[in-house]
Amino acid sequence: MQNNQFYMLSDEGIKVLVEQITANIKKELQLTPNATQEDEFLTIDELTKLIGLTKATIYGHVHRNTIPFIKKGKMLRFSKQDILNWLQDGKSKSKSDLEARADEYLAKNPLFNR
Repeated sequence: MQNNQFYMLSDEGIKVLVEQITANIKKELQLTPNATQEDEFLTIDELTKLIGLTKATIYGHVHRNTIPFIKKGKMLRFSKQDILNWLQDGKSKSKSDLEARADEYLAKNPLFNR
């Protein structure tokens, strides 16, 4: 037999309950409230292994400014997160993605103004 109990909570009680639940979830996910992910910086050798391009190809992208990079003096480094975003931006769109974008554009910009 199931025992149903109902509790009445004030706004402050709800706030405290939400904070406790949030703290427990963060603890389970092993996150701290002020945690920040530090970006990892890669050398050109590490980058070639990550994305599978040759050094010459990467240097070509650097020369043409088509890849995100950081250069201090002779030191050349690549932000792993920036590289992953760069790769994601270059991803081909699927037919359904393109159709959805076209539909969205046409909805905002009708062909015939009445």
